[in-house]
Amino acid sequence: MYFVSKNQSGRHARVLALCLARCVSASWAFEAEFEASSPHATVQWAGAIESTRLNESSGLAASQRHADVLWSMNDSGGNAELFALSTSGKHLGSWMLDMPKPLDWEAMTSFIWEQKPYLLVADIGDNFARRDQVSYTIIPEPDIQTLAPDTRLTPTPTQTFTYPDGPEDSEAIAVDVARSELLVLSKRTQPPQLYRLPLNIGEKGRGASDTWPVQTAEKIGSLSGFEKPDMATVYLYGDAWSYLAMPTGMSLFGDRLLVTTLEDAFLFDRRSLAAPLQRVSLPYIGQREAITFAGGAGKVAYVTHERQYGMRHAHLLRVLLIPTESLPHEAIGTR
Repeated sequence: MYFVSKNQSGRHARVLALCLARCVSASWAFEAEFEASSPHATVQWAGAIESTRLNESSGLAASQRHADVLWSMNDSGGNAELFALSTSGKHLGSWMLDMPKPLDWEAMTSFIWEQKPYLLVADIGDNFARRDQVSYTIIPEPDIQTLAPDTRLTPTPTQTFTYPDGPEDSEAIAVDVARSELLVLSKRTQPPQLYRLPLNIGEKGRGASDTWPVQTAEKIGSLSGFEKPDMATVYLYGDAWSYLAMPTGMSLFGDRLLVTTLEDAFLFDRRSLAAPLQRVSLPYIGQREAITFAGGAGKVAYVTHERQYGMRHAHLLRVLLIPTESLPHEAIGTR
C-alpha cells in the first residue's frame, strides 16, 4: 500500500488520475485493435476475463464437453473452486470442490479417458523448494448446462508424489493419454526438467484404501531453448526480467507440447524433446500463467494471465498456430 502526506495528496491524485486515464485508453486500444503475427502463429485478443473473483488464472483447461468453454482456477491462497468461462472470457459459473483448501494450486489440464471427460488440478507450487510432497486431483468434468450453481463437485482421491532429487517448483502439467502418463515441468531449474508419472484415474481398483501410495516422478529429459532477453533490455521488464525464461504453463495435444513463459510460448515435439523448437511470440501484458490447446485439432490455444493487484483487466488471448512440417499434427487425445 502506498501512502502520501496531506500536502502531497493533491499532486498525487492528479498523477493517479492521469495514469488511470492512460491505462483505460491503452486497455481500450489493446482490446479493439490487438492482433499480432509471428512465423508460427497469429495471436488475437479474445476478450477480458469477466469474473473479478478469478484474480489469478494460474491454470487453464479446455472443456472436453463444450467446444467454447474453458476452465480455470485461482493461484495459491484460493479456495478449492473451479471457474467456467467462455472462449471470449464471459463468466459461466463457479463451483467448489468437496476437498480441503489447496496449498498452492498452480496448474490445470483436461483429458478424456475411456470416453469420460476429466479435469485435473495440480497443487505443485513450491517457490522455496520446501515441500517434500506435492499432489494432483482429478475431477469428472461436470456439464455446466445442467449443473446447479450450489453443487459441490466430488473429486477422486488426491494423489501425492515426490521428485527423485528433492523438491521442485512447478506451474506446468499435462496429461499424455496415449502413453498413460502425467507430465510435470519444473520451473526454476535451467534448463527446465520434464518428469512423468503413471496416470491413475482413481475411480476404481484401489481396494479398501481411500488414498493412493506416494509416487516418485521419473525424469525423462530437459527442455532447452528458454532464454532470458538480452541484459540490455532489463529496463523494459524491471523485476520480472529474471523470471522470463521460466515455464508457467503447459498443454499437450498429440505430440505437440506447448509451453508458455512470461514472455513467449514454445512448441516442442513430445517424440523428440531435443528436436528444434518453434517459438511463438506473445505480447508482454503481465504475469502470464496458463495456456491450453482447445478446439480438438491442436491448432488453437488460449492464454490467460493474472489480474494485477486484483484489479485491471485480465486478458484472454487466442493463439492460432500455423501448421509446419517440422512438428506432428496427428490427434492422439483420447483413450
